[in-house]
Amino acid sequence: MQVLAISVEDFNALNELRLKNFAEFRSKVQSLEPANVDYSNKNYNYYSLLKAYEAVTQADYTNALKFALPVTNYTQDPALALRAKSLAANVLIISRDYSRAFSYLEEIKTLIDKVTDKRARNHGFNVLSLMYNRVDNYELAYSYSNIIYEDPGSITEKCHSSFNRIEALIGLNHDQVDVEIHNSLAVCKEADEPLFSWLITSLQMEFLVKNKQFLKAISIYEDALEQSQISDYVTVKTRIYHQATLAYIGIADYVSAEKLAKQIVKGSKDVLLSMPVQSSYYSLYQISKARGELKEALNYFEAYSQALAAYQNDRADRLLAYNLAVGQIELKNQRIALLDKDNEVLALQRDLYEQEARQNRLLVLILAAVLLLASVLAYRGMTGRYRFKKIAEYDQLTGISNRYHFNKQARLALQYCEQNAKPVAVILFDLDHFKQINDAHGHAAGDWALQAVVKTCRNFMRNNDVFGRIGGEEFAVLLPGCQIDKAALLAEICRDAIASIDCSDSGFDFVLTASFGVSGSDTSGHVLKQLLGDADNAMYQAKAAGRNRVMAFSN
Repeated sequence: MQVLAISVEDFNALNELRLKNFAEFRSKVQSLEPANVDYSNKNYNYYSLLKAYEAVTQADYTNALKFALPVTNYTQDPALALRAKSLAANVLIISRDYSRAFSYLEEIKTLIDKVTDKRARNHGFNVLSLMYNRVDNYELAYSYSNIIYEDPGSITEKCHSSFNRIEALIGLNHDQVDVEIHNSLAVCKEADEPLFSWLITSLQMEFLVKNKQFLKAISIYEDALEQSQISDYVTVKTRIYHQATLAYIGIADYVSAEKLAKQIVKGSKDVLLSMPVQSSYYSLYQISKARGELKEALNYFEAYSQALAAYQNDRADRLLAYNLAVGQIELKNQRIALLDKDNEVLALQRDLYEQEARQNRLLVLILAAVLLLASVLAYRGMTGRYRFKKIAEYDQLTGISNRYHFNKQARLALQYCEQNAKPVAVILFDLDHFKQINDAHGHAAGDWALQAVVKTCRNFMRNNDVFGRIGGEEFAVLLPGCQIDKAALLAEICRDAIASIDCSDSGFDFVLTASFGVSGSDTSGHVLKQLLGDADNAMYQAKAAGRNRVMAFSN
């Protein structure tokens, strides 16, 4: 039987071929079937990893993990293990198995430090950049992708790092994003990498739409239609269609926008967590509403609300998994540090015992007691400061900012928005007939209601929104960078969500509703007192009009 050795060069060549000519790649991998070739252990692991890459390209993530996971434990070649763990983490992110994905975070970093194979290291850096982009840590995402971009092993690797790098730059609001996009497109063209060229093109259109250069974005989209390769990549096509939809809405071409938005939701029915799907439903809602087709608009708005909730839940799961992984890593490091300290103390005790025996035994015990007491006092001091800070700034019942902390954070956000000429809005809401709930069912039911309202509304908040409990049953939300009409829409979503809360879990049968008031900087300025006052006036108008409704302040 023929014995075939797969070299690192053969492996790298086949992996590069995968993105350029998948059919040829697949044919060559099939020729390496173990039934026809006698493999050494290492060669079989190379073969397994190639099969995993083949499965990923076909979006067969179950088989991708089946082939990749055994290779992650291959300790004889750290470079091979690094590639396998990076691929597994990437697949798990795509599959939304975030807990398992982020469990590889520290392992990938550790292996990168041990590996000298530049391509394997760059693969790890690319996956780290992807993972940090997914949790909005754009500084780290940029730093890892920039390592490859500044010192690539090849023009192909430089191209592959460009997408994560530009995505991070957009997240950081970098002032040279357009220049970096054009440079990266030139790199990918030189590397003959159509897939990554299209991915970067989708980011280019996103940047243009964000900066209201709608006609330029549409021109890029129309040029893309002439390129047949775009039809081979469904995900990339969806990204480009999404940005084209927003660009057509920007120039009020609702016919073209509607056509593309319907294509996106039709081709992505099982991907409610996708931002393009969520945005497309909202675009269809806006178009139907503008035409006066209210029933259809309501249907699209309900679909948008479901997609938004699914997207927010997915994002929350992703951030929770990441923070848990980071916490576990920190806990592990602390335990290792404590063990090291314990070993140092034990070694000192042993040396002193051997040198001075009985004469110094009492001294050793005293020193050990002092160290233990100091550690306990230091630990209590640190945890105490953290506990008192949390008590001082956060509402103990709901976990959101108390009135003092809300005012402090809101003023900082308002100062930033005013200096940067950004709009800001405030939502103020109060639970209707809350005293009756406490009187009829007791304070425990009232506390449950407050917690349920906060948990529900949090699903629709952004990271930079300031959410606080400023009274018994009164809440406020400050929305940086948000116009009053968008804030009123968010208030309407929260109002509807509160009214839909199933209160039977509290053990009592009652209905929760809330009245909302909304104000914005365009009428109330950037002064917190004025914004809250105007929102309060609007909220009392909502109560006077029958409660369980949203009113926006106007002069």
